[in-house]
Amino acid sequence: MTTNTSLPEAGAEYPYAICTLARRASELLGEGWSSTPGRWGVTGRIQTPDPEATVLVYVDDWNVLCVLGPTSLEPWGVDAAPPRDEAEFEALAALIAEIARDMT
Repeated sequence: MTTNTSLPEAGAEYPYAICTLARRASELLGEGWSSTPGRWGVTGRIQTPDPEATVLVYVDDWNVLCVLGPTSLEPWGVDAAPPRDEAEFEALAALIAEIARDMT
């Protein structure tokens, strides 16, 4: 078996999964908020304090990070590049948390 050495190390290109962003956003939102990862970690569902309301975080077909909440008719596109370091990750998670709170 040969190994393709031209591939980057696992996680090197995109070190933060969408589900990890959703989880961090739910932590920032505080008590009563939680999250669950979607399949393969490519989506994250934030559970609001209302058991009937969730917020979905995902990347659409045009590579736009989207947040879709219980009160939104259409997803909110987030103008952001994938985070490259912890500071960018924290800033993006805080923005997702703010959007999620506004949607509920």
